[in-house]
Amino acid sequence: MIIAIDGPAGSGKSTIAREVAKRLGMHYLDTGAMYRTVTLLALDAGLVPDRIPEAADLAARADLHFVDRQDDLTRAFIGDREVTDDIRGRVVSQNVSAVSADAAVRALLTARQRQEGARGDVVLEGRDTGTVVFPDADVKVFLVASIEERARRRREQLLAQGVDEPFDELVADIAARDAYDSGRALAPLRKADDAAEIDTTGMTIAEVIETVSALIAAKRGPAGSTGPVGTAARPTAPAAQPAAEKWAVSRMVKSPLDSGLYRFAYSFLTPLWRFAFRMRVRGAENIPLTGPVLLASNHRSNLDPFFVGVSFPRQVHFMAKAELWKVRVLGGVIDMLGSFPVKRGEADRTAVKRALEMLGAGAVVGMFPEGRRQRGGSLGEIHPGVSLLSLRKGVVTVPMVLDGTERAVRKGLPRFPRVTVTFGAPLEVPSDALPRSERARVVTERLVEAFQRLLDSSTASQ
Repeated sequence: MIIAIDGPAGSGKSTIAREVAKRLGMHYLDTGAMYRTVTLLALDAGLVPDRIPEAADLAARADLHFVDRQDDLTRAFIGDREVTDDIRGRVVSQNVSAVSADAAVRALLTARQRQEGARGDVVLEGRDTGTVVFPDADVKVFLVASIEERARRRREQLLAQGVDEPFDELVADIAARDAYDSGRALAPLRKADDAAEIDTTGMTIAEVIETVSALIAAKRGPAGSTGPVGTAARPTAPAAQPAAEKWAVSRMVKSPLDSGLYRFAYSFLTPLWRFAFRMRVRGAENIPLTGPVLLASNHRSNLDPFFVGVSFPRQVHFMAKAELWKVRVLGGVIDMLGSFPVKRGEADRTAVKRALEMLGAGAVVGMFPEGRRQRGGSLGEIHPGVSLLSLRKGVVTVPMVLDGTERAVRKGLPRFPRVTVTFGAPLEVPSDALPRSERARVVTERLVEAFQRLLDSSTASQ
């Protein structure tokens, strides 16, 4: 059986093809890796852009080989040199369309792909798999998504690798590549007449896999039914809460890296704060009393860290904006309270390392993944850094929402509205079978969904 999955750049072809192949016990052929490897070979030889027609001959003489991995990106080699990461860099991405449009290059790689397909039971992905390479494929799928959605996915993948590319530049790159791929004379990007089109905008990876698998199951009949989707999640929260030891005066639960100033401050701040704002704390049963915890909250007010602190029974080490440390005295106090700076708007590796060290010690790290306050009541864009920390082995990620804190200060004057704090169930982490960048994306999606559910629940309870 041959499954052909086509679509434009960033539509999710590689991830979906890999996971579907794994689910069905079939071979996965990453045709994109082939074209990218030839593009890298041509770039290294100085053939781009003026001598691209020479690339096919160079590739035919080179020792190109690929190793399929169920749990990660296909490994690519030129001789003994592994180029798995190199072929997915931005320079290759910007030039792969031009190289892949060359007739000799396409003829060379199409022949190789057909050779692989002759083995049977294979899932292939590309741009012309169902129209040119295997026009008689048993099942044809054409994945699409909005340019903004594809740019967002690409940016999350790059951030997961420590690369921060401007969103608008990624949108421009993808739009240019779409135009090039669709307009080229040879094997243009187009949907086969008998292909099923799936718009993946707003869909989770698991939902797309389920949809594609259903199409294949319908083709195969009842005998071809398969097991559970490869993105099955594992719970991160322990089944039972172990006994927690508390400090004598503050009655806070003891936790690694606790600071005396934090315990002292919150021993009297907690009852006063809760009384003044008539605070309601919901979902306290979801709070882990031991072990490393990543506490992710929405952000509406500069006072939010205090609302989080008085609601959580353990010390929270906040990732706070680096600008606060510009005032030396204030920065010193924040240090003594156990928090640490993060530079907004960039991939701050130092802050991530610090957070991982704290989580590794079994402490609680608090962050506001929206980055900036959202006073309108809606959610802002979630920074993907939260998902990278969530994937740390043993870390429990607890979503929480604050409702009413945006009204605590108006025109510089304090107000005392009722504030509701809601803790959600710990997030489920996707299976290790997915590549790390895709796992990070799934966690981000689940966090957004959890935030929205908690906000809706909080509003309904008012």
